[in-house]
Amino acid sequence: MLNALTVDVEDWYMTSDFNFPQEKWGGFEDRVVTSTMNLLELFDRYEVKGTFFVLGCVAKRHPYLVEEIDRRGHEVASHGYWHRMLTTLSANEFREDLRASKEILERIVKKPVTLFRAPSWSVAADRYDYLRIMQEEGFTCDSSLQPFHTPLSGVAGAPVEPFVPIVGGEALELIEFPPTVLKLKALTLPFSGGFYLRAMPYQVVRKALKQVNNSRHGMIYIHPWEIDLEQPRMKASAFTRLSHYYGMRTTYRKLERLLSEFSFTTLGEILQKNESYPMKTLTSPTKTVLSKGSTHS
Repeated sequence: MLNALTVDVEDWYMTSDFNFPQEKWGGFEDRVVTSTMNLLELFDRYEVKGTFFVLGCVAKRHPYLVEEIDRRGHEVASHGYWHRMLTTLSANEFREDLRASKEILERIVKKPVTLFRAPSWSVAADRYDYLRIMQEEGFTCDSSLQPFHTPLSGVAGAPVEPFVPIVGGEALELIEFPPTVLKLKALTLPFSGGFYLRAMPYQVVRKALKQVNNSRHGMIYIHPWEIDLEQPRMKASAFTRLSHYYGMRTTYRKLERLLSEFSFTTLGEILQKNESYPMKTLTSPTKTVLSKGSTHS
């Protein structure tokens, strides 16, 4: 069973963990090129291709990095222009940010960019209609709806499998591919990336992905800064230090073991291998409804 291998290309100081104002970003050490190149070398060693969700501001500063991602045969996708959560943006602000990211990435790789992931999985219940904006701007897949709630983002009870969103009673021509979780009756177990991948023992991650693969494709996600042990250590709250730094020493080795034990490809290829997805809509922040017998080709 193939799994999607995805990377959110952002620098350590751009994350929602620290929430540094953009006007201060220029004062921080830029490390995204080195850490992303280390991931590219690892993927080459295991002969796997992945999808790189690149921030537009990173692409503007380091266009050669985007060119290198593309040159090595990986898929380039959008992570927005600035690392701003959708819950902080009006519809017009989001559209402008989305357009800016798409334009600069397409200018660099000279091909359509049609996959999007919002910073910090920030498609919330009250931003569900932003999926329509993505479609209007030429995107065919979004990977932003986290199917569990955290203090930062997520929608408890949202679908855990890929689906076609119904927005305003209309099925979109866009597929939502949420981060992979393991559903155990009433328990939703996140394990496939970020803090959860860093914090959990590898055997738990391995067992969870194997169980998911019994019935469907999974998806792993990683950030370049999560393998960068030399990044600056900032003074912050205990919660922020935990969410950003915890388990970082294990990230590279866990990712390497996943690449050696499981099969991976780009998110785009996973989408092409599936003929249909169920249509679903959010009816509340905690409930979803499946349209009976409906599929999407």
